[in-house]
Amino acid sequence: MPTSVNRLFAILLGVFLFSSITASATEPDPNYWRLADIQDQFDIWEAEYPDIFHQMIIGTSGLREDIPMVRISDNAAFSEAEPRMLFHGALHANEPNGTTAIMKTIEALLVGYNHDPAVTARVDSLELFYVPILNVDGHNHVFSGGVSWADWRKTMRDNNGNGEPDFPYDGVDLNRNWDWNWDAYDEEDPSSLKYKGPYPFSEPEIMAVRDFILEQRPVVVVDYHSPVTISWRNYIFWPWMDTGGGGMGPDAAVSEDVAELWAGATLNEDGNHYNEIYAYSTLPKEQCWVYGRTGILAYIMEISDHCWWSGADVDTIGARVARGSNALVDRVIDGPGIRGQIRSLASGQPIVAEVKINQMHSDSVGPRLTEAGYGMYYRLTTAGSYTVTVSCEGYNPQTKSVTVADGWQQLDFDLEPNMSGVGPAVESSWLVTSHMPGSDHSIRLEMPAGLPAATVELFDLRGHRVGVLGHGLEAGRGHELDLPKHISGGVYLVRVVAGNQQQTGRVVIVR
Repeated sequence: MPTSVNRLFAILLGVFLFSSITASATEPDPNYWRLADIQDQFDIWEAEYPDIFHQMIIGTSGLREDIPMVRISDNAAFSEAEPRMLFHGALHANEPNGTTAIMKTIEALLVGYNHDPAVTARVDSLELFYVPILNVDGHNHVFSGGVSWADWRKTMRDNNGNGEPDFPYDGVDLNRNWDWNWDAYDEEDPSSLKYKGPYPFSEPEIMAVRDFILEQRPVVVVDYHSPVTISWRNYIFWPWMDTGGGGMGPDAAVSEDVAELWAGATLNEDGNHYNEIYAYSTLPKEQCWVYGRTGILAYIMEISDHCWWSGADVDTIGARVARGSNALVDRVIDGPGIRGQIRSLASGQPIVAEVKINQMHSDSVGPRLTEAGYGMYYRLTTAGSYTVTVSCEGYNPQTKSVTVADGWQQLDFDLEPNMSGVGPAVESSWLVTSHMPGSDHSIRLEMPAGLPAATVELFDLRGHRVGVLGHGLEAGRGHELDLPKHISGGVYLVRVVAGNQQQTGRVVIVR
């Protein structure tokens, strides 16, 4: 019998066996990780590896369940000026293979530290953040054998308000709830498995991811999936083809280079390496928003060729993905790329600034900002010559040239303050900058007509509310809102809530 026929027969047999398993099972295979098991394992690891393993909470779910996250680093309990990477799994409740891959990855880092030089370098050089289960509510439903557990993709939002989980009507697809091409995406029927939700960022799970990314500015974000169709099995999607006529994104060369390296190091269940391909910019999903709004390289991996496995295959698939991810992590450690710190020449303090590599820039992507704590930036590149321009409200811009060969090229900037009195910069279609006489700083909010009265709140980057700027603001007019005088300079988030709609803007305050 020809090899291709053998392979087809094996696939058909596997589909038959899998169908038989799922038809008779009342919940997923016991080899998959449950949330309670993960929490217990995290407690064990934290006790055994306190220096390099630190438990955190990235946020809370729609049902107010904590979403566990861990940081792996040489001083894991503390933030340091190191490149950061974020990996998360189970954004969709019935796609658990990324969870297994993350748990295998964490285990390998902990066990190998101070024994394997390559593992030690990964832990010492980076801050690695892992969220094994993002959609904890949907995951809990699936892993309790709840109604339609094998097909439950969404959150547990009670769309019909009857207090019961109804499939497929209830829930929101977390990968369609991002504020990117929102109006153009027409999945507005709650019974759709890809229902985008009542408004952008309606789901607290993705608000938590969004806010983490805006604060931490990781070099790379990885979103693990398990394919619901066989068409895109064993694929890594890199950012992206702009369907608006802009061609490939400005980072296409390095995005694809990284994906090729990573895919070549990852083996599927047949012993062949993964594939890579560009993603499209069409959908209101995480990858599109992260890259489009921040310029951070965001990848999706579709693990294996279906969602559910049984027995030893569960761990084997997770282990192969975990080993393959080492290539991605090592690429971030080794470069090539450009990194540096942005400081105020007057105070010597780090500042949040926009960093443009002019040969890899498009106004449709970004802005690409330094992280707030240390004023650091990290940009993966290919080898070549580049000019880098750094700018920040209240400072004079500065441009430098650099040649990248192997490794990371350090390029620091000390910006000279501009004393012209320019007010804070705000990124939002509703929020417009304004400097009001008699106050330190203020913003101007332009409310579109037809919206309900709005409330405006100010948050720091840790999510703490530091002030309410206005209540009951009328639509169809502008509002001048003073910022609290007691707050220090830095980056803040302004959230405008008008009925069921909300928008968040970033404010850079120079004081």
